[in-house]
Amino acid sequence: MIPPRVHTVLANGADAPINCANAISLDYRANVPCDRRIYLSLPDFVLNLYHLPNRTLDLLELAGYVFAVDRCLSRGQRDAVEYQSWTRNINLVMRVRDYDFWNGPNVSKELVDALNFMMGDTWSLKFQPGHNTPSTGLFDKRPFHVEVDENGLNVALFSGGVDSLAGALQLLESGKEKLILASHQASSSAKKTQRCLYEELNTQYPHRVKHYPFECNLQGKRAIDETQRSRNFLFSSIAYALSTAYGQSDFYVFENGVTSINLHRREDLANSRASRTTHPQTIAKLQKFFSTIAEKPFKIFHPFLDKTKFDVMEYVCKVAPNLLSSSVSCTRAPFTKGDATHCGKCFQCIDRRIAAFAGEGQKLDNSGLYAFDILSEPLDPETKTVAIDYIRQAISFAKNSPDYFQDEYLLDISQVVEYLPFEGTDLERTEKLWNLFRKHGDCVRNSLSAMRARYDDIFLSGPKANSLLELISNREYLKQDTIRLADALMPVLRQGITEMFVKNKPKNEADLNEKIGALLRTHDAKFRSEYPTVSFACAKVIPDHQNMAEDILVEAKYIRDKTLPSVATEGIAADLTKYQSDKFIIFVIYDPNHKIASDNVFIGDVEAKGRNRVVIIR
Repeated sequence: MIPPRVHTVLANGADAPINCANAISLDYRANVPCDRRIYLSLPDFVLNLYHLPNRTLDLLELAGYVFAVDRCLSRGQRDAVEYQSWTRNINLVMRVRDYDFWNGPNVSKELVDALNFMMGDTWSLKFQPGHNTPSTGLFDKRPFHVEVDENGLNVALFSGGVDSLAGALQLLESGKEKLILASHQASSSAKKTQRCLYEELNTQYPHRVKHYPFECNLQGKRAIDETQRSRNFLFSSIAYALSTAYGQSDFYVFENGVTSINLHRREDLANSRASRTTHPQTIAKLQKFFSTIAEKPFKIFHPFLDKTKFDVMEYVCKVAPNLLSSSVSCTRAPFTKGDATHCGKCFQCIDRRIAAFAGEGQKLDNSGLYAFDILSEPLDPETKTVAIDYIRQAISFAKNSPDYFQDEYLLDISQVVEYLPFEGTDLERTEKLWNLFRKHGDCVRNSLSAMRARYDDIFLSGPKANSLLELISNREYLKQDTIRLADALMPVLRQGITEMFVKNKPKNEADLNEKIGALLRTHDAKFRSEYPTVSFACAKVIPDHQNMAEDILVEAKYIRDKTLPSVATEGIAADLTKYQSDKFIIFVIYDPNHKIASDNVFIGDVEAKGRNRVVIIR
């Protein structure tokens, strides 16, 4: 396996390491030349707080650069077969103010440990001395501090999503403390959402809410990677700066447990493909790192870890229903058009829409918020896969036992169980985890039933083709991926091959397979023709075509003038025998001279043997 390329990034004018020829320089200072510039609203942020120590200023700059690096370095193609192709090797070199601290024995190790787990990458951090910036104002000096009134205060991360909104409401409802909202802003849509919600909260809870937005984004070209797995480090660093400026030693993170723990929905969500931004282990590692920076115990509270998305939305509907539609959960919100605030296609949008139908949220979270309506519009392949994976996993949670749950998600559970704030042994914690996900599965079932009851009128013609409602109606999520792919390929093969040979028949079976291979690769790039070999006992056999991501093969048979249909039948029987039972086969029978007397009988006889589909083309 080829090791991933090392990306070296220089921040704050750092010097490149010896023998490093391809480093990328990043900077937020206007008077310093660099390859990529980022916008970091550090002066305005400090001006609002009056003073931040050098170490905290370094932290905010470092978090901003990590966020920028995450977005400007590609992870590769989403459909890459190897998991490692999404893992990057990143070496960040940065000038800092408090060099002695950052060069300490455990500081880099603790942060690298957190970043590697959170982002699925391999990080290396090197610090150089000599960085400095001028004071931002009269009060930007050490003796000044921010006063806190007798009621105290809480600091919470505030993205503008429904989870962070519910958390803010819970803190305001449960006590008299003031609430400091820590926000990262990378787009105008995020600014608008956060400002709107802050103003509404300030109206509903007068003189108790204060909002500190911190802007950080890449300037110039659009980001290469939009997964933003580093965003929680930036968010948390902003909250840490606010907390310590107000003399506090903790802050709150609000995200439901199902999203935070994020059990894998398919194998390609392993490693760097799985989001761990608020995973309990990420929170624990950041908490340890912030304690090192503060040189005293620092706590990050994660109160919604035992909640589902349905619980969160129901709470908002109960306490402040007028605010639900103003919250934005979409990861692609900056790219939506018109009045819609959500793309409607990403995982977060699908999760939110389905959650809304479990209770009162369906009346408030209307389709007008979404640029794409999954209930009535045809799903593209990526959105359809996301929806099916989501529903399949929920079915598994709802149907299966704690033992099955523990066996199926053994690796995921091993990474989270010791970090759960639940009482009891590891086994008891695992059972509580299962109860959380089982509740999620039950809510998804109730939501899908509510969707059908509301929109699938049996007196009408039925749901639109390829919409979520049709997917539910046809129970497509109960089909295996190989069968779904085969069913999708059948009309492609039938129409494509018919049109290709409408004037000139294929010269021979090799010519037929050449055209079929090109057609398959046009539809799905994962197909390969006569490659690789497939094991059969001690021998190797070569299928005509194979999908590299799914256990699906395509075998073609050409029935010419002097060929009897029995020859094709014998070939099919041989193929079903020689390939392993986990392989699904599509048999393409090209029969231009109508040698097969009855297509239905022929297809029925073959498909009765299982694990195959047959398409006959004239």
